[in-house]
Amino acid sequence: MIRAILLAGVACALAMPASAAEIRVFGTGAVMHSVQEISAAFEKETGHKIVATYGTAGAIGKKLEAGEKADVVLSSSGGLRDAKALLADGEPVVVGRVRMGMAGKPGAPKIDISTPEKFKAALLAAPAVAYADPAQGSTTGVHFGKVLEQIGVADQVKAKAVLGKDGFDVGKAIADGKAPIGFTQATEIMAVPGAEVAGYLPDAYQLVSSYAIAMTKDGEKSEAAKALYAAITGPKGVDVFAHHGFEVKK
Repeated sequence: MIRAILLAGVACALAMPASAAEIRVFGTGAVMHSVQEISAAFEKETGHKIVATYGTAGAIGKKLEAGEKADVVLSSSGGLRDAKALLADGEPVVVGRVRMGMAGKPGAPKIDISTPEKFKAALLAAPAVAYADPAQGSTTGVHFGKVLEQIGVADQVKAKAVLGKDGFDVGKAIADGKAPIGFTQATEIMAVPGAEVAGYLPDAYQLVSSYAIAMTKDGEKSEAAKALYAAITGPKGVDVFAHHGFEVKK
C-alpha cells in the first residue's frame, strides 16, 4: 500500500512541469471573477499555481505600500498610477471599463432611475439602500457617498443604509432581502446569484471605472508571471472580461 502511494506521488510529480511556479496576484473585487476564470484555465494548461488576494482598490494599494509581495496586480487605473513607483517599468494595460449600476432582485418590479429626478425619488422611496462603505476604500462606495451629498439626500439615505465592505456585499444584501436596491459596479452585481443589474446611474452621477493590469518588479523576473500577464491581456482573456460585464476593446 505504501509503495503504491509513493509510486502515485512520483507519477504526479512527473506529470507536473519542472518549472511549475507560484504566481502571486493582487486584484480588486471588480476583476475577481474574470481573473479566477482565466486563472483556472491557465493553471490547468501550465501547472503553475496562482495565489490571489482580492480587496478594494484602497486595500490593494495599502498592501503594496506595506511591502506585501505580488507578481501581477489588477486594480483601478488610478490606483496603479498611485503605486507606479512599486511596479515594473511600463504603463499599466487597461483590461476593461465598467459602469455603476443599480442592483435589484430578479423578478422584482423595475424602478426607473434614468433621470436625476427619478434617481433621487427612488433613493428617498426605498426602505433601505445598499452600497459599499466609503470608509473601506471601495471606489464605488466613495463615489456614491459623494453623489448622495451632491443631490442632497445623504442624511436620509445614511439613516437606512445597508453598508458592505465591497460591491459583492451589495449584491448579497439584495439577494438576502436586506435592501430592495443597491449601487455598485455592474460586474460585481452580475457575479452574485440572486441579484441583477436593474438599471444604471444617470450620466450626471455615473462613474466609469477603468481597470488595468501591471507587473511588479518581482513579477518581471518571473517567466510564469509574464505568461499569466499575457493570458489575461490576450484575446481569450479579453473575451472573459467582456463576458463578465466589462466594456473592452477588441
